[in-house]
Amino acid sequence: MRAVLLTCVFFILGTSAFAAANADVAASDELTKQLDDAPAVFASVDDFPDQLNRLMELESQVLQLAQDEPLKLGSLGSAILDIYPASLTGHYAMRLFYEHLHTEDARTSHDQALTYLADTMSSKGDGSPESPYPIMTVNDAHAYLLIKGLSPVGSMYRFEDSTPLGYLLIGKPEAGLLTRTSFSLDHLLDNLEVKSTGNAREARRLKALSLVRLFAAQMDSAAQTSIGAYLAGMQKHDQAIGWLKAAARTSNILANGILARVYLAKAEDAEDPADIADFKDQALENFMHAIALGSTDSMYTLGNLYISDYYGEENRGAAVALFQQAAELGHSQSQLYLGHLFSTGREVEKDTATANEYFTQAAANNDARAILSYGRFLSANHSETADPRVIDWLERLAKDDNSEAMVVLGNLHARGIATSRSTGRAVRWYKRAVKQDPRDADVVNEVAWTLTVSDVDGLKRTRYARRIMDDLMQADDAPTDRPEYLDTWAATCAATGDFDLAIQLQQQAIVAATDQRRDDVMDILQEHLEHFEAGNSITEPAP
Repeated sequence: MRAVLLTCVFFILGTSAFAAANADVAASDELTKQLDDAPAVFASVDDFPDQLNRLMELESQVLQLAQDEPLKLGSLGSAILDIYPASLTGHYAMRLFYEHLHTEDARTSHDQALTYLADTMSSKGDGSPESPYPIMTVNDAHAYLLIKGLSPVGSMYRFEDSTPLGYLLIGKPEAGLLTRTSFSLDHLLDNLEVKSTGNAREARRLKALSLVRLFAAQMDSAAQTSIGAYLAGMQKHDQAIGWLKAAARTSNILANGILARVYLAKAEDAEDPADIADFKDQALENFMHAIALGSTDSMYTLGNLYISDYYGEENRGAAVALFQQAAELGHSQSQLYLGHLFSTGREVEKDTATANEYFTQAAANNDARAILSYGRFLSANHSETADPRVIDWLERLAKDDNSEAMVVLGNLHARGIATSRSTGRAVRWYKRAVKQDPRDADVVNEVAWTLTVSDVDGLKRTRYARRIMDDLMQADDAPTDRPEYLDTWAATCAATGDFDLAIQLQQQAIVAATDQRRDDVMDILQEHLEHFEAGNSITEPAP
């Protein structure tokens, strides 16, 4: 049994430009049957632990030699496939070997096997944590990424309810965002023994934890990262640092990212200025290592630290460059942040055209927050260069009952942005948003304000706006301490001719703002009160 526990050692892999095999060449029926039967046949052999251990040893040699010594792969690949015919690593080795020898017919058979095995994995999962790809060994996880043209740059074990022993592998493409692919190694737990807990799920979890602890002791970087992440989550920072530093020595991007955040936490807790400076430098060093490996999350995080002067005002200018580096790789949060910076003129010269480009890029990544932000940007700027796809993006969110997307759709239809102008469609979207959740104070307040004060011809619906604000503010859990909501409620009363109540509510709004020291809204609240006292309702640009 100890042989099984010695199998999953993490391997440092080089980069590879190898692309997936010829998908148009179908595997033979004989080959597909052999590949389908292989896992069950292999698992049933009497000396399975020893055979698995031997398989792992051979596969590790393949991954170490693949880029520099392809002529050695023939004997290794053949030995692997004799043990386990469905080994991705074995067929990958033979594919590279025959490619180097320019032996097309032999290479094609392994192309067929690789394609079929990859398709079989895809039929059983999608590589997400909820639906991981099943694999026999961690080496096959690395081979899978290499076959897809990705370079493995980090890994860790995961413990999910659906996958007691999962394996997360980070892949780096030649260009673009890093990938995150999840695999399942649950079969390694089948023959392990742990003290009975009476709970099958908990027993498998304990098996997984004990296995990963052993892997970590054997210098498995993925296991070291997992333990370090667990300890960091428990606020045991000093213990976490030891494990994570060991993992980071093998260029494990996940270890670097977690380690950087642990050092930030250490800096926050420290009192000695020298210690604080040292921890901040350690965090910076690990962020830089992660960035060098392609981590856009680290680019974004470090950019935020720079822009907030965490590393001194002299480094503030580097923030935008980091956001732009991440944005070029497709990082939606960075694209969105740059959109906000260029739309407001913060840190950069204000440029609505450039802001529009970044907002569009972020929204095109199907990021819900980015789509909503882009819609808000278009509405605020009455942009004539709107990407017409924004309507489809927002409608997809609306189909998922996103009430804010419905409000933004109403705004765009009201102004005729990215679509033809229609106050009727705008009002229908607004009403649908309120109907979706009539107790969502932000949504109700925005809709009521727009339909009360809007300067768009034909958009006002004052009686409806008064009704939804009455319902909101008279409910048991009414947000009656919010100056903004009281201001809107007062505006709806004035618009429907009830100026006495409007004045009363506006005075309440001013008292609430005073108590809360809301100097940011005091002038506008006072201005509105003067309107109501003069017997006037409010009209202003909205949305």
